[in-house]
Amino acid sequence: MTAYVFLRSLLAPPMLHILLLLLGLVLLWRRWRWLGGSLIVFSLVTLYLMATPWGANTLARGLETEKPLDLLRPEGWQGAQVIVVLGGGHDTAPEFGGRDVPNYWTASRLRYGAALYRQTGLPLLVSGGIVGYGRESEAAIMARSLQQDHIVNVRWLEARSRTTWENAQYTRELLEEDNINHVLLVTQAAHMPRARLAFEHAGFTVTAAPIDFSQPERMSSLMRFAPNAVSLMRSAQALHEYIGRLAYHARIWMD
Repeated sequence: MTAYVFLRSLLAPPMLHILLLLLGLVLLWRRWRWLGGSLIVFSLVTLYLMATPWGANTLARGLETEKPLDLLRPEGWQGAQVIVVLGGGHDTAPEFGGRDVPNYWTASRLRYGAALYRQTGLPLLVSGGIVGYGRESEAAIMARSLQQDHIVNVRWLEARSRTTWENAQYTRELLEEDNINHVLLVTQAAHMPRARLAFEHAGFTVTAAPIDFSQPERMSSLMRFAPNAVSLMRSAQALHEYIGRLAYHARIWMD
């Protein structure tokens, strides 16, 4: 898994652009001037655009195809039998004695999952195994946070999965004996298309409960093209989702 994460980082900004730039320089040195120069220009221009709010929002909007749920309209989740909250990573918190806690992405999912729990009365399932050098599963970390921070009980812990695909497969195994087939799925809006694909392939009917949508660019036209680290991170995540969707479609086709 560590080798996979390392290789994946090589195909994500900014390392992807650095590799393209180096390849372009090698081609220039080998006197493939047109091809080398084109690669250098392409890597620099795309790196710049992906680091701007305009570029990040443009990439994200292509993924955020699901509408947010209206918590005041129960028909929006009619038929759902369980709320499934997917793990999105964790951090180690020195301020809590070195205990593992949900990271920003997971904490946002848990906050919305708790709100849905109170609004719908549906039971909660959290999904996520031990990732990287974690000492406990993300499901255990999430369940503890829901119980302590949101005063919400969790009925099921799916603690084996390490990917979105495994989230779906192991959740299917866990809920099969209870004849649960319709899930209210909580994850970031940009991640939802890939998550829906995996859960529907596992045999679930999915009602999407997406969160963390891209915000409108309330800034001057000039500032939309001002690069920053946050925009580059968002673009890298969006690119990861596009590649992930292609990989999942290929996996489904091969099945």
